[in-house]
Amino acid sequence: MTEQAAAQTQPLQFMLADTDPIFRVGLKACLDAVADIQVVAEADDPAQVLQLFSTPLAEEASPEVDPQSLDLLILDISRVGDTEANGLLCQQLKGRYPNLALFVLSATIDPNQLTKLWQVGVEGFCRKGSVDTPTLIQQFRRTSQGQRVWDAAQKAQAQIVPQPDAPPPMVTQNVTAFTLLRQVFMQTGLKQIEQTLEQLQARRQGEALTQWQRAVNEGRERELQSVRWLVRQYMERQSGAAEEDAPAEPEEPAFSWANVDPWETDELAVPSRVTEVSDGGDLAAQPDITTVLMDGLLAKLPTSLSNRTQDPLEIDILKAQKRQDLFLIVLKQFETVVEELRYAQVTRSQLVTKRSKLLQDLWMGATADFFGKYLTIPLSPAVNTQGLEDIEIVSVLQQDQTIVEAEILNKIPLVTELLDHLLFKAPLLVDNTLSAVGSPEAMLQAEALLSNLVVSVANGVLQPLLNRFATNEAIKQSFYDRSLISTRDIERFRNALSNHYRSRRLFKEPTDIFESQYRLIVFSEAGMQKISVYASRDQELKQLQGIRFFVTLALEGRDAIAPPLQATFTFLGRGVVYILTQVIGRGLGLIGRGILQGVGGTWQDIFVSRKSHQEK
Repeated sequence: MTEQAAAQTQPLQFMLADTDPIFRVGLKACLDAVADIQVVAEADDPAQVLQLFSTPLAEEASPEVDPQSLDLLILDISRVGDTEANGLLCQQLKGRYPNLALFVLSATIDPNQLTKLWQVGVEGFCRKGSVDTPTLIQQFRRTSQGQRVWDAAQKAQAQIVPQPDAPPPMVTQNVTAFTLLRQVFMQTGLKQIEQTLEQLQARRQGEALTQWQRAVNEGRERELQSVRWLVRQYMERQSGAAEEDAPAEPEEPAFSWANVDPWETDELAVPSRVTEVSDGGDLAAQPDITTVLMDGLLAKLPTSLSNRTQDPLEIDILKAQKRQDLFLIVLKQFETVVEELRYAQVTRSQLVTKRSKLLQDLWMGATADFFGKYLTIPLSPAVNTQGLEDIEIVSVLQQDQTIVEAEILNKIPLVTELLDHLLFKAPLLVDNTLSAVGSPEAMLQAEALLSNLVVSVANGVLQPLLNRFATNEAIKQSFYDRSLISTRDIERFRNALSNHYRSRRLFKEPTDIFESQYRLIVFSEAGMQKISVYASRDQELKQLQGIRFFVTLALEGRDAIAPPLQATFTFLGRGVVYILTQVIGRGLGLIGRGILQGVGGTWQDIFVSRKSHQEK
């Protein structure tokens, strides 16, 4: 009770970053007058924020400002005229500190800048002088709680991204989620074709090609142009067919921002040729990303049951059909969890605190559905020393919740980011670049994260079974593959799993942390495979201790020593080759030549002496 009261009375901690010292002092004075708000840090330039957040090189030193303790960062980008620089700064802040709420102030409004800020996930935006102080403070409070606070006109401007040269948009009415995913990949393919054509044209103009190389280059250009034409024709036909089936809509007058007062209009008509990026409140107007991802994984499951990761997985012991059933159950449970979160109207900040509980519910629900909530099995005589009757397997397996959570569930990466993307349409960080919802990069990243989540939870379902009932005959007959039914094979499989987890904890995880990446298990046509995705893991790197820390030191030492050693051995190797070929080889050649000359002279003397004897 005391802790709850202390949490309620703890003031909100804000940070100000503004190049205008007069405005910054005035805003700080207004915020200091509010009892539950405390300005804990200031910066006279928004570009200094990242430097203040960074940790010094000293091991025990702490950053000048701890971003984890901040409830809101207020940025003023009025003095910075570079739209790309502003967007890049906010993108870096959201990428490194996704839980830090941002509120941007600006004296000017640039539609391109608004679009960039919206896409990178800035929670709040306000034009300087457009609202009074109490309203502005109330907006600060709402933003610090994870809500998106944008004026209707600013939001409409931010959601408009002109695309004059884009391929014709595909109509998304009355189509399946798989069709939408196919459209996304076709548009991605068109972009790749355009990039390749530009590279070929640059090569033809900038390099001196032979006649044969020029012919090959021109042939590739013709092939790519033909493929581009075919894809565009297919997309136009699909779009035309969908438009014929769709009800006719009355024509609207041409849209012009000149006829709109952006500060007095609540609702704006959006032009037809735009790409919209919305938040979680516009779910009904857009295809459900969760459904698209689920349909994509369901299409891959029949061909993704084999393990191609070169690492043992708990699910390897299952029959192929049981493995597929388990994946489907986990997918169904995940969809249920997402729907419950959507109906509960959780905020983005609550996803972080509820992460462990969500994964526990997902694991427990999948365990109960896969084995059957009331499934009972007879104990073998070797185990049943107390004369117990049949036991309910699910209740026993769920007793290992702590072990499963520590070994598997807590190590599933980027779960909060995936849920944030699905529920609130937040952009995903792909190769250190934020990708908006619905983009091909974000779709591929979300599919990889969901695939890894499904496989990890499925492994978590089977781990307590292998620990408690690995050799139970009823379990072996119902679930195990034929190749793993003997006691020796099962024990060998369990030992391989144990060695895998030990190796991952001591060596693979520190290596991945040092290389700023996560390894994900994804579904593919060839089976389950491993890929790596970039993620900033500096905080985890600073917390490594013991053997895991020395692994990173060994990697760093190898990176430092390997290049000069390689250069040294290369030089020595070339010297040895020179000595063997040019010195020793030539010396042996001269010796051999002398031997041949001596043998030839001796043979000639013998021949001359015989000839002289014959003449006599």
